Amino acid sequence: MRSRGWWAVGTAAVLLGGILVRSFVGTASAGTTVPDGGGWAHAGAAPGSRATGAHADAMSDYPVSGIDVSSHDHTSAGIDWPAVAASGVAFAYVKATEGTFYANPYFAADYQSAKNSGLYAGAYAFGRPDLGDPVGQADYFIDRSLWTGDSQTLIPFLDIEWPYSALHLSACWNLSPAQMSAWIRSFLTEVQARIGRPPMIYTNANWWNPCTGNDASFGGYPLDIAGYSSTPPAVPAGWSTFTLWQYAAGNNSVAGDYDKDVFNGDLPGLATLAGPNAPTTISLLSHADGRFVSADNGGNGPLIANRPSIGTWEQFDEVPAGGGYLGLRSHANGRYVTAERAGAAPLIANRTVIGAWEKFRLVRNGDGSVSLLANADGRYVTAEGAGSAALVANRGAIGSWERFDAVPPPATVTLRARANGRYVTADPAGAAPLVANRTAAGAWEQFDRLDLGNGYVALRAQVNGRYVTAERGGAAPLVANRTSIGAWEQFQVVSNADGSVSLKARADGRYVSAEAGGAAPLIANRTGIGAWEEFDLTG
Repeated sequence: MRSRGWWAVGTAAVLLGGILVRSFVGTASAGTTVPDGGGWAHAGAAPGSRATGAHADAMSDYPVSGIDVSSHDHTSAGIDWPAVAASGVAFAYVKATEGTFYANPYFAADYQSAKNSGLYAGAYAFGRPDLGDPVGQADYFIDRSLWTGDSQTLIPFLDIEWPYSALHLSACWNLSPAQMSAWIRSFLTEVQARIGRPPMIYTNANWWNPCTGNDASFGGYPLDIAGYSSTPPAVPAGWSTFTLWQYAAGNNSVAGDYDKDVFNGDLPGLATLAGPNAPTTISLLSHADGRFVSADNGGNGPLIANRPSIGTWEQFDEVPAGGGYLGLRSHANGRYVTAERAGAAPLIANRTVIGAWEKFRLVRNGDGSVSLLANADGRYVTAEGAGSAALVANRGAIGSWERFDAVPPPATVTLRARANGRYVTADPAGAAPLVANRTAAGAWEQFDRLDLGNGYVALRAQVNGRYVTAERGGAAPLVANRTSIGAWEQFQVVSNADGSVSLKARADGRYVSAEAGGAAPLIANRTGIGAWEEFDLTG
């Protein structure tokens, strides 16, 4: 997946699914069919630099390897898929389409041959935001991607990176950051609607950050990061880790030299990228102190129950490990939680594969809570010191310190004011007070709803990851600018008889109003519910 925004030569690619197929750069202008398939995924080298990859020894921490290919890999010879499988490769991504005008003629044969050889396989699309029509491009791609929700088909991905030089476009495809983010979101939303799962994004931080304005609202999508170095590159705004890493560029003039990728995990983890359903994601709320378990310091520190709310570090995927056991894969770094030293040391998320120490049985208690029984020593995980110390698997029985609530991820919601029928927005990117003035819901109008118990919720703006607060105890308008949840960031959701809801601020016990019929910012200053205090909560 090479990007010509990084290279002097022009290429671009869209990555969807497990096989990456490259396309050749032609001499056409924007909007016309480019010879030899256009762009392919090569975003790992800076413009004008040499695309060198990491040494094989540097990949020892990533045991699951893959390749990505395109029509360019048929330049010197066909692809010998049985030989690819015999080399130890576990997965492949193949380029399927570009825009609404190019379909890779080798895609179907490569895709099926990869599967027939026992590989996980996926498709990708090379995005053309300069041509607009993100929904049309997504539909064109899915219609030709051979997507099936089976256990061997990987989720598709969008290759979004620099345009290839033949298009004579700016690095950001002549789009503003707001336009780029909107195009990407529309493409991904349509793909998800078609296949039922979030697709993956292939990119590089050096393209993403300037071209989307450091948009951090896409971090919930799996990331395929490109970087041709001995260590993983920096991830773009919004992500804390990667799912795939394209660590070396191939040479399509040499038979068998394909783009090289690794998965951040083991084969059971890779399997969660296949099939119709995403893995179950949970957060663990400790009964010991009412705090969420965190993979502290981005996974570099032991697990500890010390967080008042859910962020990336507090989310874990359940990965089936056989025999009724599961592995817990941290969203902080993509690593598995281990009962270090066979349970004698605190739990920490630092393993790339599931072994005996990484297996836990989820025990469901009579009160609806769960406990974790470590395979390493047959002991229960406890929030040691009533949550003040790191989690460790050293208890022979279940008490309050060994009980956790398995909390699902926050739901994404929008608020539409009954006062004027407009959506509430965290405009601009959370820097100004909330106001109900948008006719459609985009990134600035989406919020994560975190259930806090006792009927209270917190709203976290997706555009900046900050919590909505009733500023100055409710005396000032609502704004999304808080990094943690206190009394001012808690709201009670009141259901009204007409199906709408109202938000009652804990800060002052007043209802949130779309002041002046929606013309002024939201503020929690009303003692009763009228039309201005009614909202439709969707999501």
